[in-house]
Amino acid sequence: MAMIFGGAGLALNSFTSPDAYDIYPAEDVIAGTEPVLDLTGRIEVARGDISARTAVIVFIGQSLSVNQTPTPYLPVHGSSIDQLNIFDGKLYRAKDPILGVNVSGGAVTDLRGTWMLPMADKLITDGHFDRVIIVPMAVGNTRVGQWASEATAPFLFNKINVVALRLRDAGLPCTAIMWGQGESDTIAGTSQASYTASLNKIIAEFNHAIPNCPILVALESQIYGATSAAVLAAQASVVNGTSVFAGENVESIGPSGRYDGTHLNETGADQRATLAVAALMAALAS
Repeated sequence: MAMIFGGAGLALNSFTSPDAYDIYPAEDVIAGTEPVLDLTGRIEVARGDISARTAVIVFIGQSLSVNQTPTPYLPVHGSSIDQLNIFDGKLYRAKDPILGVNVSGGAVTDLRGTWMLPMADKLITDGHFDRVIIVPMAVGNTRVGQWASEATAPFLFNKINVVALRLRDAGLPCTAIMWGQGESDTIAGTSQASYTASLNKIIAEFNHAIPNCPILVALESQIYGATSAAVLAAQASVVNGTSVFAGENVESIGPSGRYDGTHLNETGADQRATLAVAALMAALAS
């Protein structure tokens, strides 16, 4: 698949002022979602050469895609895994806890991990890429309708354009966008039709702001042991095999991979990383 530079489609919209980079503080609306922003001990890195062997992956969703694994993950290929911090637009060596997203169920200073770094490690170990740049933008405890709203705080829909601007300004391509969300909609009882409509709006905005970047939609609804057939059906329904692809099946991660019936422990994070690598490579081969 040809490399597409993030933000190439921004000329199609009017988000050109400095305010376009503003990210509304989600913690003002959703408790416990203050992002990790402390740069102490962080290593800023140069963009360097970007080739087809570099993967740049955007991660959007809720608490399973923030800092939620009980212990930080130490990558084997740490010197080849970076992250774009969407709050300042700079590249840093990636390390848990990941910058720019919250700590699920704990203080913003808690040292927790993610499944994204194990995924990045596997992409390099398996020989798919030589360098991986992750772009985290998830917010815990969010519903799909909140991500689809540009008019209601915390205005999560607007983060899509912020991420596109950051990619454009950094001169980074977009390899894939990975959607992983659904638990809050299981609790809310969101209908299939409502979830599908919101997710299609989000997909359309990504297609507009970051054109030609494949989107992977995970099957994800389980929360404290409960699942939603409506949410899962909606997630499956948006897949078209050309621009939107099936992501990892998070529902397949059983109790041994979760520490509270929802969030992933180290085993579950590794399982999801393996599933996500397989889904991503299948999509890129299409």
